[in-house]
Amino acid sequence: MFIGHYGAALAARAAKPAIPLWQLFVAVQLVDFAWAGLVLAGIEKFRVAPGFMEASILDLHHMPYTHSLVAAVIWAIAAGVLYAALRRGAKAVTAGIIIGAAVFSHWLTDLIAHGPDLALWFGGPKIGLGLWNSLLWTQVVEIGLLMIGGALYLAHTKPKGPIGRFAPFLLLGFMLALQVYNHLPVDHPPAIPQFAIMALIAFTLLAVVAWAADRTREPS
Repeated sequence: MFIGHYGAALAARAAKPAIPLWQLFVAVQLVDFAWAGLVLAGIEKFRVAPGFMEASILDLHHMPYTHSLVAAVIWAIAAGVLYAALRRGAKAVTAGIIIGAAVFSHWLTDLIAHGPDLALWFGGPKIGLGLWNSLLWTQVVEIGLLMIGGALYLAHTKPKGPIGRFAPFLLLGFMLALQVYNHLPVDHPPAIPQFAIMALIAFTLLAVVAWAADRTREPS
C-alpha cells in the first residue's frame, strides 16, 4: 500500500492535541523508512518480480524487523515514547499515543494489501489479505482511504489565508499523481538499491509537501 497509508495521517491531524501533518506523514511511513534503510544495508530483502501480483512487482519475502506484527508493535511503542519525551508538556503522552497509533496503522493497512508476507513474529507464520491481487480494488481502497482522511483533515482545519483554501487539494492531487505513476507499467524496473533509494526520496518528498500545505491551515 502507498497513498492509503496517508489517509490515517490526514485523519490523525484532526485529533487533539494537533500534531503537524508532516510528522504524521513520517509516522505512518516510519517502518517503510526503516525498511528501505535495512534493504540498503542488506538486512531485509525483496525481489523485483514483474507480474508477481497485479498491483505489485515486489516479492517482499524477508522483512521481519520492520513488517512483522511484533516489530510493528515495537516500532509504534518506541516512536510514541520518544515523541512524548521530546514534546513534553501536559498533553505529551496523548500526542505520543497518537504518533504510536499512526505508526502501527502502517501494519494494519499493509495487512489488507500485501500477500502472505507479513510475519506475526520473527520467523513466525506470515499473513496478508492480498488486495494487491486486484489492481482495480487496490486503487479503490487506497484512493478511498486517502479521500476519507482528506475529508477529515478539511473538516477539522481552516485556511489561514487564500493559499490555504486550495493547498490541501494540491497535496491530494500530487499524491494521486504519484499513485498513478507508481502503477504505470515499466519495461526495466529499477534494481533493488535504486528502488529503496527512490522509496526514501518519495516518502521524504511527501512529508515536505505535507509540511508546506499544512502551514497554510490551522485547527478549526
